[in-house]
Amino acid sequence: FTCKVYKKIMKILFHVGVGNKDRPERWTAIGGFFNDLGDSLEKLGHKCAYFCHSAATQRIRSNKLLVSDEVYKINDTNPDIIFTWNGISEGDQKMIEIYGRKKFIFAELGFFDHYSTCYFDACGTNSVSMNVVEDLDNVELDNTLFESIQKKYIKPRLHDKDYIFVPLQCEGDTQITKLSPFKTMYELLDYVLTIYTNSNVDILYKPHPQFSPKIPKSKRLIKVSGDVHSYIPYADKVIGINSTVLFETLLYHQRLITCGIGLPSRRFLDDNERKKFIINCYDKQINQSDLDNVDIIKNSWLYKEILRRSNLEVG
Repeated sequence: FTCKVYKKIMKILFHVGVGNKDRPERWTAIGGFFNDLGDSLEKLGHKCAYFCHSAATQRIRSNKLLVSDEVYKINDTNPDIIFTWNGISEGDQKMIEIYGRKKFIFAELGFFDHYSTCYFDACGTNSVSMNVVEDLDNVELDNTLFESIQKKYIKPRLHDKDYIFVPLQCEGDTQITKLSPFKTMYELLDYVLTIYTNSNVDILYKPHPQFSPKIPKSKRLIKVSGDVHSYIPYADKVIGINSTVLFETLLYHQRLITCGIGLPSRRFLDDNERKKFIINCYDKQINQSDLDNVDIIKNSWLYKEILRRSNLEVG
């Protein structure tokens, strides 16, 4: 008697901006990411197609390209898995309504090296990520790995006095428009000033590199520049809404206040649980430049998830 394991060939659809009315041309880079990943998955034996908005097709090289500006049911495709970015846009919501959330794998810019990495998630991104509630009991606490991650990012301290650090965000981002009690960075900083009315501690703030907000007039507020990893490890408290910087803070400590809903909203029983969280999230992150590297994809959390969904048959 011989036991064989058969891997089901998965039909995978990449959704790129269809039904998105908010500048869909911004999805061009995402189309490139998905095309690179699709190339790797094709080499691993799966069938990939791309459902793309006409304004975002430039970086999709495949001849398996379906172009539409409006969402509809793709009857001749019937995918087993659908990749989409973020999951919040109108097109995402319509696709989820048509196909059911269980078919989706969601992607977003990475936890670390934010603009050169991306992560994948079975449930959603940001506030609905599986990482917000995922059981960490089965995650191995590898202190050597954790310390190597931390060492990669930490930078020397730049501000000598005690301080609060406030990372600012883009006000047009969905993390602010949909998942924040504050709609402007002015409101956030005004809130922080109110909290520390009776304190002389310095309040450092760092604007997002792609946005220049209106700032309250106060001698208490000190604008800083440079790498956030020179500020977040040493702050008395880090206060923000739901930015990646708050997630990065968890690499060092739990002295943070999250005013919105997001990945950093998760709280931990102790430092060991916090370290497991970082390791678990880091495992789901892939360099954008490695998406077309078959060996890296084959050994990734993402591919393990694809195999799990393929319902392995034993005969």
